[in-house]
Amino acid sequence: MVLVSITGGSGAGKTSVTNMIFNHFMERAAVLSMDDYYKNLDPGTDPRQFNFDSPKAFDFELFEEHLRSVKENKSIMVPVYSMVTYRRESGICRKFIPKPLIIVEGLLVMFKKEMRDLFDFSIYIDAPADERLIRRIERDTKERGRSIESIIEQYRKFVAPSFESFIEPQKYFCDIVLPDGAANTTGLNVIINAIENMLNK
Repeated sequence: MVLVSITGGSGAGKTSVTNMIFNHFMERAAVLSMDDYYKNLDPGTDPRQFNFDSPKAFDFELFEEHLRSVKENKSIMVPVYSMVTYRRESGICRKFIPKPLIIVEGLLVMFKKEMRDLFDFSIYIDAPADERLIRRIERDTKERGRSIESIIEQYRKFVAPSFESFIEPQKYFCDIVLPDGAANTTGLNVIINAIENMLNK
């Protein structure tokens, strides 16, 4: 089994890169998203005033436990988190069955050393700040029904500072830095070939 991590800032293109790698390996691969491991937002908390890019926003204990189980080729029950209610869907979980290649993507996948040690290969997606902001605006207005004003306010207050403090430093723990994400076809081909070699060993 090969465990691959994909991390980078919000809007860097993690999902696009994950999908391209998955589409190459198809039935040999499975994707685990860190977004499913957000903690429930406390009742009465205004989501516009909450830092979703902070380590405090994630259930690292459960996430690490699940990574270790998957590494041992055990199935897990992944919580389903709603970006509309900011809570886990009560009583609903998704069964995750390990495959030869497991792609784990998220903002802080490489944040903790205990988790970094579990991965066989790690990728950091590097994208300019303006591009990340544009993608975030496009995603949050279309998929999450947020106003541009609230997205920019949250970006200035939480996203940009958290990127500098928590997310970008992960770059130095990754095996490869991929500039421009899915648009970097040469870099993606190098990554896919490297994973293919690991799977064939």
